[in-house]
Amino acid sequence: MLLASFLLGFMAIPQAESITIAADLLHDGRGNTIEKAIVLIEGGRIVSISSGSAPRGSIYVENATLTPGLVDAYSLMGVTNSTVEQRRESTPALMLSASADLDSSAFAHAVSQGVTSAFVTPDSLNVIGGLGMVVKTSGGKSSNLFTPGDSAAKVLSDSAALKISLGSDASRQNHSPWGEPNDVFTRRPTTRMGVTWVVRRQFHAAIAYRKARSEGKATLDADMEVLVAALEGEIPVRVHARRAHDIQTALRLREEFGWPFMIIEEGTESHKIAHILSEAGIPVVLGPAYDASGKSITSSPTLEELRELASPPAVCCEHEHEEEDREGTGVVPVDGIARDILLLAVRPGEASGLSSGRWSEGDFATPATAGLLANAGTSFALGGAEAHDALATEASLIHQARQAVRWGLSPEAALAACTSIPAALCGLSEQTGSLEPGMAADLVLWSGDPLDASANPLLVLIDGQVVVDNRAE
Repeated sequence: MLLASFLLGFMAIPQAESITIAADLLHDGRGNTIEKAIVLIEGGRIVSISSGSAPRGSIYVENATLTPGLVDAYSLMGVTNSTVEQRRESTPALMLSASADLDSSAFAHAVSQGVTSAFVTPDSLNVIGGLGMVVKTSGGKSSNLFTPGDSAAKVLSDSAALKISLGSDASRQNHSPWGEPNDVFTRRPTTRMGVTWVVRRQFHAAIAYRKARSEGKATLDADMEVLVAALEGEIPVRVHARRAHDIQTALRLREEFGWPFMIIEEGTESHKIAHILSEAGIPVVLGPAYDASGKSITSSPTLEELRELASPPAVCCEHEHEEEDREGTGVVPVDGIARDILLLAVRPGEASGLSSGRWSEGDFATPATAGLLANAGTSFALGGAEAHDALATEASLIHQARQAVRWGLSPEAALAACTSIPAALCGLSEQTGSLEPGMAADLVLWSGDPLDASANPLLVLIDGQVVVDNRAE
């Protein structure tokens, strides 16, 4: 039903070369706001932003808020089955775009939640899994006879970043050969040591290849060409790492090979070493927090539940203060001092809401990570991971931002973490992620404060084209 309503809405919307949108409040994605904002769009780009009464003929909804289109910095949209070739542990030249389903309903769902651009990542089951892609979630030519002509996702870059996986993901299915190998998983690596050595071995080979190439002695090797591009900063390196010590391994690898542009992906325990990441200038793309069963955390524990887990039990009582429950779940914010004490006091693995991540990766997954990274001055973006493929609205990108605000992140930082910052990490900072003249007209008109659970996208534009219109509902 969701996809059908999206498609019918898309076909019914008249498109215009010039659109004027007025909103009671505008967030530009960089921490600035404008009241009574007026945005003029022509030729798919923002021409001007001013303030005043809504002009005659403009699109205006009372109490609505205008933001940039959301940018999902970590997604698996359009991916079916596994997105790595597991016959080899290192496949840097493989492109996710070669197998992505750009007509997937996941993109339609993402658009309905205000996501207009995304980085789609290879899976984490190979040590070096290949090249991820950056897409606009609509505006591409559809190959499906039953969908509108421009409703498919549009690939902007098919070599947006090189995926490297540390930790247990790349080795957990592997096993050592006993007798004759009997399946594809009879391979190395089987330990974290082995995973790290595969990375080092491949990049040492790339350094040797680069030297041989400069001397005219190398035969063209697609895998080595990608690794050399990563060494020279032409392709960002995205390291999938959840545990703090795996993130530190990534930092050591970066120092050894001099990767000019490295991003930590998932970063479940990144708050434990936030000061180190801040000093190194390494950004983090946070995936959703997972509970002990591997499911995305969709509601935070209550203060009472946290108090029961804390040791001593009354550690936060004198610091707590009552505030409005933003989303009607019984969860109230805790001030910075009390929250930090609770984070240190909770015993890992004992709270379904604050326990280990997927496959026991990360002893301390918490929705407070974003706020703690911000406090340390670490740059970060939010990602929806599987949320849009699972059609799980409660785990969508905007929900991750709402959760982060409830756990200490400022509203301005939360919006930046799903607009301008991920746009920069995806190489889109000159195209999208903020509302300013000259930028692509990717924007969302919300029914209220986008960080309030009651707010929904009323209007979504991509490159100046209206792709979602819920104003009549």
